[in-house]
Amino acid sequence: MPTSIPSRILLLVVLLSGLLMTGLSRAEQIVVNAFGDSITTGYPYWTGTDGNGCLPSSCGGGYRAPLQTLLQNNGRNAVVQNWGRRGDTTATGLARIDSVLTASTPRYILLMEGTNELYYGSAQTVRDNLALMIDKAAARGVIPILGTFSPDPRYPETNIPAANALLKELALKKNIALADHFAALIDNWSQLSWTDRFHPNTAGYTIMAQVWAEAIQAADRMNAPDLTPILMLLLDE
Repeated sequence: MPTSIPSRILLLVVLLSGLLMTGLSRAEQIVVNAFGDSITTGYPYWTGTDGNGCLPSSCGGGYRAPLQTLLQNNGRNAVVQNWGRRGDTTATGLARIDSVLTASTPRYILLMEGTNELYYGSAQTVRDNLALMIDKAAARGVIPILGTFSPDPRYPETNIPAANALLKELALKKNIALADHFAALIDNWSQLSWTDRFHPNTAGYTIMAQVWAEAIQAADRMNAPDLTPILMLLLDE
């Protein structure tokens, strides 16, 4: 039975209202938690303490400042907080993530760690701990985004790609966005890394910021309200 004209108009108003609210929400301040090890902390530019939620302007280098700029240039009233900790592992990260999630009201948490323990632990353990972090974030209504490991010549050639394969599988299983830093950096890593060759330099962090920004956009699409039922009613004749 065709939908009446008044009903169609009402549904159209509801649909437009939903789209309008989505647009207005972009003006609200969103908090992004950058969570990880020294790569997140911003080595070697920041000589202060480990990340404690400080803002990019007071944290020196790293991807946080360019990421915040990218988000703001895209119309997002975003604040990117630094929760990196030098030497962090997924085990210590798992132990502290609850306090980070409750220290502010983040919309997203960017998870990138595990490099430090691949020396003496298993990639599967890293993957499992990150899975628990993802669950903790989701349980609090925070959108988790997973980052792959950046290149690291300290490991055998296949070690990092093999670990990243587990992270890609995990992101797919958890239905969350993935920021593939390895793919974005590997071809020019010698020009994008610090002298130690396993921490990014300024150019490397700029690329990482772009990768995170694109992953946040993907996360927004994945978490957008499903308006299909309303559209189907509008098209029903």
